[in-house]
Amino acid sequence: MAQVEVLRLGTKRPPRIKIRFTADEEEGREAWVPRSQLHVSWDQVDRWLAEERRWKELRAATPPGETSERRAADIVFGSCPWDELASVGYSKHDDGVLYVHDVSAFAEALGESMDFFTGDALTVVRDDGSAEAPWPVTLACARKGAALHTNRVMADVERMEQRAQREAIYGSYMSGRGNREGYHFSPEVCAQADGEFKLARDLVRQWCGAQAVEDYAELRTLRAEVVRLGRIVEQAVGMLRQAGRDKDAAKIEAKFEIPVEVFRRMTPHS
Repeated sequence: MAQVEVLRLGTKRPPRIKIRFTADEEEGREAWVPRSQLHVSWDQVDRWLAEERRWKELRAATPPGETSERRAADIVFGSCPWDELASVGYSKHDDGVLYVHDVSAFAEALGESMDFFTGDALTVVRDDGSAEAPWPVTLACARKGAALHTNRVMADVERMEQRAQREAIYGSYMSGRGNREGYHFSPEVCAQADGEFKLARDLVRQWCGAQAVEDYAELRTLRAEVVRLGRIVEQAVGMLRQAGRDKDAAKIEAKFEIPVEVFRRMTPHS
């Protein structure tokens, strides 16, 4: 960090600024630099440095690489109805950092107090009610979300596994950008790549809880059975109408609480 004096604004592209270094050891050295190198006015430097140190600590709190916990948290945040409340950073600058758009509303959605976020020393709550929190808080929110929104989370986990199973048989295709040709990934490559994601899906199941996962599986089975029985009723009603027994068909439809035509749009995966 060096103190400089702005001498002149450049007129060429990319925009540059001519500066003079004020330190004695620089002996008035001048240089043209990009605007991005001039961060703040000198009277704000202490605050800027403190913020830089905090962000460095925030980044350091996120485990390096694509860990199972990191992938599992992505699954949960992608499933839970939190778009208006919070998001997670993905860039090199903020990977794993939790951005809370409305701390009080998000705390209420989680069934927690404000201490759930502010208990970590690295969390900073802004005057507008937003906040940034480190990876441990992100992870805690993911675990909480899996327990609160098990059905939504498990439905996404199932869809991911069904896709992985298809790709392990047929491979996958990635379309190219612009005039570039697409690329086909072999089933073997897809199966190998999914190995790490499977660990993340298994971890999400643990966060949901064994009983919740079992209840979800039973619910899926029950829904499939309802659809199967509904289609049987639909076929029976159709056969009665074809036989000219409209009154009998109408009686069956009246006793069946779900309109028969609904089953024409339903599948076992609804």
